[in-house]
Amino acid sequence: MDDHRPDTSVDRKEFLRRTGALGIAGAATLGFPLLETRIAGASPLLPARDVIAAGGGATVKIGHIDGFSGVYAAASQSQQHGMEVAVAEAMKKNNRIKYEIIKGDDASAAATGTTEAKRLISQEKVDLLTGCLSSAVGLAVSATASQNNTFFLAVGTHDTNITGPKAHRVTFRQTCSNAMLANAIAPELIKHGKKWYLLVADYAFGTDGAARVKKILLAQGGQVVGEDLHKLGETDYSSYLTKARNTDANVLFFSNYGPDCQNSTKAAVQLGLHKKMTFGGILSGNDVAVGMPVDDIVGSIWGYVWGPEAGGNAMEVYNALKPGTTEVDWRQYLGYMAARNIINRVNAAGTTQTEKVIEAFENYHYDAAKKSGAYFRKCDHQAIQQTYAGVIVPKSKRRSPNEFFTIAATIGGEYAAESCAAPDNAAAEKIITSEKVGAREGYTPVSTK
Repeated sequence: MDDHRPDTSVDRKEFLRRTGALGIAGAATLGFPLLETRIAGASPLLPARDVIAAGGGATVKIGHIDGFSGVYAAASQSQQHGMEVAVAEAMKKNNRIKYEIIKGDDASAAATGTTEAKRLISQEKVDLLTGCLSSAVGLAVSATASQNNTFFLAVGTHDTNITGPKAHRVTFRQTCSNAMLANAIAPELIKHGKKWYLLVADYAFGTDGAARVKKILLAQGGQVVGEDLHKLGETDYSSYLTKARNTDANVLFFSNYGPDCQNSTKAAVQLGLHKKMTFGGILSGNDVAVGMPVDDIVGSIWGYVWGPEAGGNAMEVYNALKPGTTEVDWRQYLGYMAARNIINRVNAAGTTQTEKVIEAFENYHYDAAKKSGAYFRKCDHQAIQQTYAGVIVPKSKRRSPNEFFTIAATIGGEYAAESCAAPDNAAAEKIITSEKVGAREGYTPVSTK
């Protein structure tokens, strides 16, 4: 008679990963509860794209998806650097549990991000996912993580929908949302004029950022005198900016990022728009400003996530991040905070089982290296934290040549994110409380007890 039972054998590498410090004898005593099954004849696991490991004993694999080869490559590498620093610090304190960061390159494309998420989950057998910079990729990875019952901490994605109407129970966000950034920067820019021209990248991040600032501008009696969408990776902005020059706008607002922000601000300066308008945008940082005409747009105001002057132990984090990098930026900070929070919460949960990790993150208060603490709000899984408007300063006031910003205005996290009753947050809560997280197929959680 044929035996239809699945093949539950595992290879030596995976056996050692799951048993960790228990050893063979301990695993046998427990009936091999830490082993995962693989179907007979399954394809061999692909090698990791890149692995950073530390510690000893049982192993927890952190899958880091980011745009390492895309338009956001520099910023993605900054997030990776921060994660590496946090893992190294944690292992100095306690190396009983080994943490590995396994990279997946999404090339800043949603379809590629989905493929990489599936590879990390099914082939690399990561215990959880983190990362993403592109909001379009973040939304795709969040959906994939939900479909595969895998925890996902979005690191640098700002589209409000990720912790709003397109939320998932498995997904949390480390950085500020566009809605939070808009609440910080729009009031500052309105001081410079109420007639705005908006240049908007035509994808999730850009259109969401524009919508958030327009809402505030219009509520304060302001006016949108012009608005144009441009494709991601646009190279010629002359037609849009010529149109802007022919308006009476007193604020030119950039709802784009990376090379798009660099190229469009350069084009605007070449047309002399900086002499008649105040420049500002939904988001910028040192990694982007290094390619912007910063000396021509001193005083411009941008959404900003963190800087060494943020208060609390910000300088301690700044000094920890500085070795091994040319300049410190807030992308490194986000990677650092994400990895530190993942390690803390997995250790607190005592397991990598997805629902347990979710419960450990909900309402978890942590030191955000800012003047005030932060926490992951249960209703929408957003990290509630102080949010900033950053201003580009002249050379004489820069901490180092490529650190271009200082904090111009600070708003509290609760004010920035608004209450759980706000439409976006209420939509997230409805999803988060209704979705059920099942067991991952072919996966046995790691015990960190």
